[in-house]
Amino acid sequence: MNRFIKTIAAPLLLVLTLTSCEGVLDQAPLGELDSGTYYQNEEHFEAAILSPYSTLLNFTYEQFGTGWFAGFLMPDDDVRNPRGSNSEEEFTWTPSNGHFSYIWNESYKGIMRANVILDRLPAAQNFADESRKAVYEGEAKFMRAYFNFVLARNFGNVPIVRELIQSVADSRLGNSEPGEIWDFIEEDLERAIATLPEDWNESNKGRATRYSALALLGKVRLFRAQWFNDNSKYAQAKAAFDQIVNSGKFRLMEDYGDNFRIETENNAESLFEVQMTRGDFNPWLAVDHESNEGAAGSGRKIYMGAACDEGNCAPGANAFGYGQVHITTSLQSEFEPGDPRVYHTFYTDGDVYCEEGGGDGCPAIFSSLWSVTGATPSKYIRPFEPKGNPNNITTNNERIIRYADVLLMLAECELFTGNTQRAVDLINQVRTRARNNYEIVYGEPAPDGLLPPVQVGSQQEVFKALMHERRVELALEVVRYDDLVRWHRAGLINIKTDVDFGNPIAQANWQERHLLKPIPQGELDINPNLRQNPGY
Repeated sequence: MNRFIKTIAAPLLLVLTLTSCEGVLDQAPLGELDSGTYYQNEEHFEAAILSPYSTLLNFTYEQFGTGWFAGFLMPDDDVRNPRGSNSEEEFTWTPSNGHFSYIWNESYKGIMRANVILDRLPAAQNFADESRKAVYEGEAKFMRAYFNFVLARNFGNVPIVRELIQSVADSRLGNSEPGEIWDFIEEDLERAIATLPEDWNESNKGRATRYSALALLGKVRLFRAQWFNDNSKYAQAKAAFDQIVNSGKFRLMEDYGDNFRIETENNAESLFEVQMTRGDFNPWLAVDHESNEGAAGSGRKIYMGAACDEGNCAPGANAFGYGQVHITTSLQSEFEPGDPRVYHTFYTDGDVYCEEGGGDGCPAIFSSLWSVTGATPSKYIRPFEPKGNPNNITTNNERIIRYADVLLMLAECELFTGNTQRAVDLINQVRTRARNNYEIVYGEPAPDGLLPPVQVGSQQEVFKALMHERRVELALEVVRYDDLVRWHRAGLINIKTDVDFGNPIAQANWQERHLLKPIPQGELDINPNLRQNPGY
């Protein structure tokens, strides 16, 4: 599989510089893509189709948060980084920002890899089962849609790469027209829904399914409803989400924590997640690495692990955590008293930090003095495990879309199409699971009145309850800033006055231009047809 995948690792010409902390990248000349040796049968495409998936690993691998953490997580109001200047958090955004360039580059790399598949499929002559072509097409279009959605919601009217780039001249594409990239994303997802299987066998866990595509399509349509104030998109988004709910294939896990443990990855609540591993076979890994054995994971553990701050230090912390991410006081206060989801979201004073006395010098009990806000993240990394090789990587899968998110997005669609009762019922499904988790976390029945059901009220009242539920249910899952942006665009909130970023610099600096990120200066320098986003 390595041999076949490496032939498609050439960078898209729009992508100038790769700054990822990844393995050796095999950059074969574009001309090799015309070879008649590969892309002829199921074996070739079975290997090649994993290449766009592999690109997802690059978003999370770098231990200091390149792309995923710095670009997606830090701008929101749930976390802050008190360690020196942090331009992403403080909204001192410029076109030279390396994290934003990385998001742009990796997204177009993923699109290029999907386009290779789509370019070669029609000419493949040696398929034993021609029907398999449609499945590979669906996977490629799902992945292309995913990366285009990343670009659209971060950079706006980006260039649309519809086909495999064959020359430098072809790469100098201009900005798309308003709404054009969103139309293209929907077209790809509709085709993916028509061709992808409903599920995969155990050895292919993690590959996109029909329901992955439906979830992403529903999310895209919800965003379009609010980005462009197009109320017709609410009903279209609802139709996609309803197919997932009515399928009966998904459910809320009884234990909320099962969504963030290595042992319970790819469970009945998961619709799509990034497949990570360490030290064993991972078919997603080979493209940007020398082999498909090694570390493919996230820097969450070391990036978010507690460390010294303002003179208050966790014993031995510099060996285990850098303390880059702290939970804002506004997020801490957003949780209702006794909400057991706190346990799986952040560490608080007196929590067990490293089990069995700490081991290797890792402190056993968390102290609020280690954080400028009194709390640091626990989601995906509880219990904190200082061991591992390398010790700065966790191979816990990143969950991209899970069923709780689908239920809350569907509730939003129902609310804004006039069905307040169903919106409330959907919100309460999520709250009921949370309430029932009290006994799982604390070993005793939930106290009376814990997390009472949301009641039917005005649209504004129910929307307020919905915003609350999304914030506490999905905290640290890199959806919060996107939520704030779409609600602001729809006139449902005003980020400048309604959001507490937990950082006075961020509060003062945020402006309307920050609804989009700046297009990287390197792209503007080589492409005269590309225009910068307003305000930069």
